[in-house]
Amino acid sequence: MSTYSFKITKGKFQLIVTTTDKEMIAEQFAKWVRKASEYVQKRKTQEGKNIVSARINAEEEITRKKIEEQLKNMPKTEPDIQLPKETEQKPTPKENKEEQLDVFYAPKQDSVPYSANSSQDVFDKLLDKSMKSPQTELSFKPSPSIKKDNAFLNYISGRKTDKKIDYLLLTAYYFTQYEQKPRFTLKQLNAKLMQNLAVILDHSVIQEAVNRDYIECLPDLTGVVGASEYRLTAYGEKTLLEEG
Repeated sequence: MSTYSFKITKGKFQLIVTTTDKEMIAEQFAKWVRKASEYVQKRKTQEGKNIVSARINAEEEITRKKIEEQLKNMPKTEPDIQLPKETEQKPTPKENKEEQLDVFYAPKQDSVPYSANSSQDVFDKLLDKSMKSPQTELSFKPSPSIKKDNAFLNYISGRKTDKKIDYLLLTAYYFTQYEQKPRFTLKQLNAKLMQNLAVILDHSVIQEAVNRDYIECLPDLTGVVGASEYRLTAYGEKTLLEEG
């Protein structure tokens, strides 16, 4: 029977194998060859990585030195010194012209002084003054700054308005049906009419409407309102609808 042996030496170490198993020797030898090939391949791969890394580092170093050299050779520029600009004084806006309302009375009277900051204040003052002087007829030209109620104007247009009591009934009905405000005062009526139609009602028109049972005066149970409140009656609503 044949005997197979081989010796492996590494440095001061030696490995001697002796056997009669041919297949075992062939299998073991194949493993050693495969392991050796893998080791060599890994070593070559690592060496390639080291070479590439070294080249990259060298190129980065060269680039860094070039940038530093360029920075050193760049001419130094002095920063621009900006002189402080003269403070520009913006022209103070002219005071807004006071919006005035053209008011004329049949009996010549002094014009209403304008001391409020808005036309709405003037509007309220005119209402109060006209209601304190019921004998005075007032012709009023509203300012464009006062916004009109287009819905109310559309409602009034084309309806019978021969007398001031017609304006009262129409406005009272508009309050009740379209603004859900069944209770109203004389000032609220005049505010709506004066703002949109330049019409002023006095207490005599209210009294006439009460006497005709078109409206009724409501008791002030809370004392909060501070003015007489009225409500359109069923008879007043029926009269308005029949005439309209």
